[in-house]
Amino acid sequence: MMHIIKWKTQPNKRSRSWIVLILDARDAIEESQEEMPCLNREFIESLWDQSFVKAKRKAEAEMNCKSSISSLTWKEVFEDKYLLDELLT
Repeated sequence: MMHIIKWKTQPNKRSRSWIVLILDARDAIEESQEEMPCLNREFIESLWDQSFVKAKRKAEAEMNCKSSISSLTWKEVFEDKYLLDELLT
């Protein structure tokens, strides 16, 4: 969530490393789910709001600015593809 908040808040600072960080976080969650099936979508969603608050706080500290992002959807966090414009052409 933290990297996606940064991605949406500072589009002019997007980089390939941010894409990799988002993918790495998704992979880590997927691996954890394989090892512990109880970490299903229902469980993750039960922690969603608390996780968002922490991620936003960390993102703002790292960016040294406030973010107007007030929430993230499951799709934004786990399904959307984050690409640099140059990779789309």
